[in-house]
Amino acid sequence: MPAGKYQLLVVDSSSANRQLIGECLSQLDDANVSLAADGQSAVELIASIRPDLILIDMNLRDTDGISLVRRIRNREQLSTESDLNLWTPVIFLSSVMDEDMLAQGIIAGGDDFLHKPVSEIILLAKVRAMLRIVGMQRDIHAAHRRLKQIATLDGLTCIPNRRYFDDTLTTEWKRCQRAGAPLSLLLIDIDYFKQFNDAYGHQAGDQCLKAVASALNESLFRVEDSVARYGGEEFAAILPGTAAAGALAVAERMRASTSELRIPHKHGVDSFVSCSIGIASIHPAAEQTAEQLLQAADHSLYEAKHAGRNRIVLHPECRT
Repeated sequence: MPAGKYQLLVVDSSSANRQLIGECLSQLDDANVSLAADGQSAVELIASIRPDLILIDMNLRDTDGISLVRRIRNREQLSTESDLNLWTPVIFLSSVMDEDMLAQGIIAGGDDFLHKPVSEIILLAKVRAMLRIVGMQRDIHAAHRRLKQIATLDGLTCIPNRRYFDDTLTTEWKRCQRAGAPLSLLLIDIDYFKQFNDAYGHQAGDQCLKAVASALNESLFRVEDSVARYGGEEFAAILPGTAAAGALAVAERMRASTSELRIPHKHGVDSFVSCSIGIASIHPAAEQTAEQLLQAADHSLYEAKHAGRNRIVLHPECRT
């Protein structure tokens, strides 16, 4: 959740009540207030403004408050925007004091209850209390995003790590399968890297890894493409929606970018650091697995190294 003013939503079929509550809440300097006259309008506003707090009247023109809250909670549970489930606090409004109805509302996912006509002092106090909780939830989500980023970033090269690669490959495989789109995978290996370490030392080896990682990353022009450190001196790139021809173009940029670094390597190809790349490209299908695509790319990488290194090989059985 980005920093900024809290978004409040008041859902009430009575125009007079909406205006009264809206004017009261407008006293909060750190909040914006939106108004909805019925459940359908509320659902549309929720999708557009993503409110931090919702006040809902129990009786609406097109539905009841409890049904609307159930709908909101179902939407939150189905959300894929975050590994942490979203939870929007809800305060029920009702002119009838009914304990059974209140209990049903809380069970459905409501968080608090206010009796109408609403006391301005109590309304503001309860909203402020709820917003304190929302603020803490924002902090938790921000911390979670930071921790997730740290957990999926390679500490040396500052590009995504193997964990990120595994998760992303699984996700993109399923996405491309649903869309009927191609998926390409590149495995990249720095040629004769062990000999580089032996000749120049591990500190120079670390600098080499960082330089090559940066060159590979800068060779990607689309936001949906990604490159990760696969392990040791090996990297992997995932190109969703890219067929063989596009994958070959990306691979050539990567190979050329690595050569253009002109890092001396007395045991390397033409006395400079270079890389070999294996490609596999396929339209994911139900009877196949991402592991098969990975194995095909690994086989292509082996062929590229066996053929003399500093070259690209596309797996013949996985061309799209």
